[in-house]
Amino acid sequence: AVKEVDLIAATHGRSFWILDDLSALRQMNPGITKSASHVFKPRDVYRAAFFGGGNIGSAGDHPTGQNPPSGAVIYYRLKTPGQVVTMDFLDSKGATIRSFTSVQDPIVARDSVKADSVRTARADSLKKAGVKADSTIRSEARSEETPPQDDGPRRAAPPPRVSNKAGLNTFVWNMRYPDASTFENIIMWAAGTNGPAAIPGTYSVRMHVNGSTESQTFKVAKDPRSKATQADLQDQFSFLLRVRDETTKANDAVKLVRNLRTQITDREKKLPADKRAAFESGATALMSQLSAVEQEIYQVKNRSGQDPLNYPIKLNNKIAALGGVAASTDARPTSQTREVFRVLSAQLDTQLAKMRGALTSSLPALNAQLKGAGITELVESTVEVPSRTSASGDDVASAEDNDHDGGH
Repeated sequence: AVKEVDLIAATHGRSFWILDDLSALRQMNPGITKSASHVFKPRDVYRAAFFGGGNIGSAGDHPTGQNPPSGAVIYYRLKTPGQVVTMDFLDSKGATIRSFTSVQDPIVARDSVKADSVRTARADSLKKAGVKADSTIRSEARSEETPPQDDGPRRAAPPPRVSNKAGLNTFVWNMRYPDASTFENIIMWAAGTNGPAAIPGTYSVRMHVNGSTESQTFKVAKDPRSKATQADLQDQFSFLLRVRDETTKANDAVKLVRNLRTQITDREKKLPADKRAAFESGATALMSQLSAVEQEIYQVKNRSGQDPLNYPIKLNNKIAALGGVAASTDARPTSQTREVFRVLSAQLDTQLAKMRGALTSSLPALNAQLKGAGITELVESTVEVPSRTSASGDDVASAEDNDHDGGH
């Protein structure tokens, strides 16, 4: 039997098979196989969490199946491998929502090189100790898309990479808008930085490869089990965008403070001894004010996922948690949720105003001292400074060497 675009085949009680998504097979023709590239028209997708990618339950040695991925599945064909492929997802007005590429994420590449050096150092250490490196050591190799968390700082997962193999490829868009800003080793309780899911409507995928561009449209359909109206979902989506943007403001403030802290440490080392004391005095006063703001926005004592049980969550966590509350069902945000968001946003604005006041009153004087000494001035930046790691791969700045089971 064929159900929409899935093929179901069953024998008399012993086997049950489903071939997911016949759309590419239905569209295939000799011309496509001869072309340099081709994007197949995607099937329409339901706006629902079907927990795709997991295995269907099994017991013992019984056969298992894998659920289809949850999201918009894009099939595309490439005649030549190894090309740079970019894939854009656009809304009904043609505005780009997300862009993805076949080029490896630079942070993933850096982590992969670092992890390789760590594994090599471990193997050399074992060899010197007379221990033979076996398959256990070699099995530490990981997928390039999942950087090792035990060999470095915890980071948000990199964006999925577009495959560029010859032949048929697939890419799955999870139908989410861009995430909120985040930073290394962030720990939040019952909250995250995921962007909101796209609402029902018409969308398109646009693929660029070797100077050519191809596009296809598809529809995101409402969950048939949902009683929400399009207006309800639009209202929910708009609110979730506000939560995401407010979370970004909070997290960017933390990154700005940490970036300036690193810059100040760098400049202090470069100043002549006779000018260092005056600069350090002003810089210490500024960082005292900025650190106080940072501690109101983020719980800086967090080191493990259980620490929020011991230390109270702060503004970025409280704001981000509202996103989970509002997105927990297909419905407009409640009046209570909106009111809490209003209160928390006002509290964040107060802290950001304190930060701006401190920077406005202190930064010009500090930069004047640096300029007089011929040293690069301090700049406001939310670019995250990567944490340093030791040769063994342990994060120097991390204190995750205990379980933090109470006692604080």
